[in-house]
Amino acid sequence: MATNRFSIGDAVRFGWEAMKNNLAFFVVIVLIAWVVEGVPSGLQSIFYDTWALVIVLSLISAVIGVFVHMAYVRIGLLFAGGEVADYPDLYLSYPLFWKFLAGSILYGLIVLGGLILLIVPGIIFAVKYQFFAYLIIDQGAGPVDSIKRSGEITRGAKWDVFVLDLAFLGINLLGFLACFVGLFATIPTTMVAMAYVYRRLLATPAVGLHVEDQGSEAAPADEPPVEPQP
Repeated sequence: MATNRFSIGDAVRFGWEAMKNNLAFFVVIVLIAWVVEGVPSGLQSIFYDTWALVIVLSLISAVIGVFVHMAYVRIGLLFAGGEVADYPDLYLSYPLFWKFLAGSILYGLIVLGGLILLIVPGIIFAVKYQFFAYLIIDQGAGPVDSIKRSGEITRGAKWDVFVLDLAFLGINLLGFLACFVGLFATIPTTMVAMAYVYRRLLATPAVGLHVEDQGSEAAPADEPPVEPQP
């Protein structure tokens, strides 16, 4: 599906090529994310009757989840920008942790408030403001500013972004149904593809929104980079 601002097909193809060209790297990245997220969850199931420990493990799990989200966004942005990510990129965004956490909480509250208002507004808000994470990692924007600017770059493209989200959900569902193994391909593909769309939205402002209003942003690369050989 094509729009004046981005093509879902182009985004998926770009993400797929990036995944194929760097498959070993992405398999390791996904494995690391699953392990670090799975350990606290596993311990919670073991010590479920010790409420204090469960609370602590839940907090640890939430913090790890934020770091994993930050890492995925950073890695996706690097590949979408024509660069090659490396393993240190899993944690190099840590100085932005508090901004990212605050932005995530604010985003969640906005979406929750919309869901309370007959569900549909919550879906609209979820789509409209979903690129807050990319603006924090990419440009160091604050929580409120990242939400505001995400609303600006999705202006006139919310329906297309909604269809994009559904497409990515379907792609990852297929990966899940392929005995989980398919997720090693679909998670990196959609990770990079979403960053590609973010860069396209920045590079092609909506009508009435001038490029200078958004700052200095780079368009996505024409071709995904290839992982350098040792």
